[in-house]
Amino acid sequence: MKLLEQIMDELGADTLKSFSIVPSFGGYFRSVKSIAEYSPERLVLLQKKTSIVLEGENLQVGKYFEEDIFIKGNIKVIKVE
Repeated sequence: MKLLEQIMDELGADTLKSFSIVPSFGGYFRSVKSIAEYSPERLVLLQKKTSIVLEGENLQVGKYFEEDIFIKGNIKVIKVE
């Protein structure tokens, strides 16, 4: 894990960020500071230096706790900006 953290640091990442997606069910995202945009078709999650844009169907915030967020719904597109 230390090697991955070092690589991410050298690439300019602010923290080790990760997410997991389960098709037709939802996704789990770490290091989320806030939600910039929210609709059943589009969500924008803000991190310290990046944003994650989710597009899909029936998107809902399932749980948000200590910068970890669970999104329910059918996520079809993920963009990291």
